[in-house]
Amino acid sequence: MEKPTTWSFKKLVFDIKTKILRPGIFKSHLKAKQDLRYKKIDKLNFKRRKRIVKHAYKNTSYYHKKYEALGSDFRIRSEKDFLKLPPVTRDDLANNFERLKVKNANSRNSRKVSSSGSTGRPISVLHDMRFPYTVLQWRILSWWGVRPYQNQAYIYRYKRPFFKKISNTWLWWPTKRIFLSGAEMDLKSVNKFVKKINRLKPELLQGYVDVVYEFALFLMDNDLRIHPPKMVWVTSAPLFENQRKVMEKVFGAPVCDQYGNTEVFTIAAECPRQNGLHIMHDSVHVEVVDNDNNPVPKGIIGKILITDLRNKIFPLIRYEIGDRGKLLKTTCGCNIPLPLMENVRGRQSVMLRTPSGLTIRGEHLTILFEKYLHNIREIQLIQKEDYSVDFCYVSKPKTDEKKEVELILGHLKTKTRNEIIIQPKCVDVVEKKGQKKPLIISHLK
Repeated sequence: MEKPTTWSFKKLVFDIKTKILRPGIFKSHLKAKQDLRYKKIDKLNFKRRKRIVKHAYKNTSYYHKKYEALGSDFRIRSEKDFLKLPPVTRDDLANNFERLKVKNANSRNSRKVSSSGSTGRPISVLHDMRFPYTVLQWRILSWWGVRPYQNQAYIYRYKRPFFKKISNTWLWWPTKRIFLSGAEMDLKSVNKFVKKINRLKPELLQGYVDVVYEFALFLMDNDLRIHPPKMVWVTSAPLFENQRKVMEKVFGAPVCDQYGNTEVFTIAAECPRQNGLHIMHDSVHVEVVDNDNNPVPKGIIGKILITDLRNKIFPLIRYEIGDRGKLLKTTCGCNIPLPLMENVRGRQSVMLRTPSGLTIRGEHLTILFEKYLHNIREIQLIQKEDYSVDFCYVSKPKTDEKKEVELILGHLKTKTRNEIIIQPKCVDVVEKKGQKKPLIISHLK
């Protein structure tokens, strides 16, 4: 690890740069710290919900029309009032992009981002650039003892443009940030990346679940070692526990699971105690509801609705994000005053279906597979137009996965009531859809 004197110099430069070049981030960083010292975080959350609802009704044609039925004098005075608000769906976003924008949205205060469509219909939203979501990431890093001015390593799916690398180097100097592209996961590129890690000793290794896991497997297969970071931070897809165990063993560091997506980047994340995900309750409101959009008790799985309390350019209020999960009854002994939710196991919008109408959700399959993945690295289910399923798997080298495959096939046939043909297929790599490797790819119409 770096010497404290090096940290002090980097911190000094970081503070000066942040205050001068990104004053908005610096102020928001200080404010985010104050939010966590707020004695009643629930009260702050509700206050911001009332404010975003009022703002959306006044400044967007979509919410003005949507809430008209509630009465011209409608106000959010209680939780019951908030629950009267009709949820927003992915189809609503896809069909009403222009109407969801506030009147003063422009290229200076917003940035358009689009989902790949890997888990459903592609959609676009605007992020409010006036609130730097980076401060929430700094908050999470601080839980793990990592500071934003310390050296960091990243694994992306695609190669970063040359000029972006140059600008990133200048922006973060003297902090070192190094990158590996998942598209270049070959021995030459990985060896170069490993040497950089072992020389710079980054405190953080971060990237998408699939490429960081692939990097861990590559190290294991080629008997390579890296200097252990303080934490490994994975995003963008559900994390299998067997993947976590492999990564923690190979990297010699704990793995932090985060929940977020294109629409709302940072929703919740683990602290070092790993008792669930801490919800960024001062910046986002998370609900878990039944099929009629009524709240379910803590500990019960349901649909997740998200209200972004910070995005005033493109408000998302009670947004049905397409995931399923549950809020936790338990508290964490870390003293972080944020509520907990369980690690999200799968998309509720992607599931297996049978001719009789039976559906098997992704999160149920994730829990099932975790019990049996010892000699299998990756799994993917591809459902064809005739309802049959290819059970594709990547096996670990020099292992016998036949027993695991038979056990999983047996459970899949039971869950689908033997209504569909399920064919096992050993593959070298699982398919990508967009930029992700989804657990389920369905070709059913």
